[in-house]
Amino acid sequence: MKHFFESELMLSSSLNFVLLSVGLTLLLHIPIWCGFNLSRRKWKLMDYLWPFLAGIGMLGAVSEIRAKVAGDWVETEQTRAVVILESIQQFSLDRLRGDVCSGQPSANDQAEYHQACMWYLTTAKTFKDVDFSLLPSASTLMVPAPDIALLESDSVWVSGMLNQYEKQKNQYIKTREAQLKQPIESLFWYVSPYLVCFAIALRLTKVTAELKLDKAST
Repeated sequence: MKHFFESELMLSSSLNFVLLSVGLTLLLHIPIWCGFNLSRRKWKLMDYLWPFLAGIGMLGAVSEIRAKVAGDWVETEQTRAVVILESIQQFSLDRLRGDVCSGQPSANDQAEYHQACMWYLTTAKTFKDVDFSLLPSASTLMVPAPDIALLESDSVWVSGMLNQYEKQKNQYIKTREAQLKQPIESLFWYVSPYLVCFAIALRLTKVTAELKLDKAST
């Protein structure tokens, strides 16, 4: 079974980039040292090639940075969504322990208080059976509230928090998708070290060749 230093030799050490750049530079210098040189016009055309190669090489680095930064944000976005669900769960538990459910309502209000407490209890049970880290759909967590004045503000608050949770969940999904690389980006990532090294070697060779042309013309 291969390990990191075998399958990713170029990435295993920064020194490999230096050695490859030096090796390619020496290789491209061999024709010049042997007396073969291009014209000044042809070397000028190389000013289009080496930045192009370096630019493609940088695309791989950009995609890797994007994936890394998005990966750091994914955990933050997930935590924010989980905190919202925990807030709703704690809210329902606090209401169950509050005056509405622990007090002694009058005979006229007893039925309404009972409906309110049952709604708080059902909400608490619904959230208790859910793994928040999986970020479930908000529709599965919505418990219809009885149409009573006692729950009017609380049901609006819970509904608003679930809407906020759904927005946060969508943001998490978008951030998680930003982690993924397109096939072409993965290709750029693997060839980018070689392209950048070749661009550097080509640029250095161009300088040497032009200096030799200047020396020959004087």
